[in-house]
Amino acid sequence: MAVIGIDPKYTSQGCSRCGHTEKANRHQHYFLCKACGYELHADLNASRNIRLRGVLARQALCQDAALSCIA
Repeated sequence: MAVIGIDPKYTSQGCSRCGHTEKANRHQHYFLCKACGYELHADLNASRNIRLRGVLARQALCQDAALSCIA
């Protein structure tokens, strides 16, 4: 199993739906996007952003043929 390191910087401030990143989006445990109005628990939003970054990183590695892309 391959492990891909993901930088968690700003994942709790970025919207997992529209991508808008702003410090004012996060209010302790509550996330409310100032751009699209999406709201949910801040940690759940951050985890979705980390997952997306992981998927994108894996796709980039697969394109470079550095990692087997077979599920």
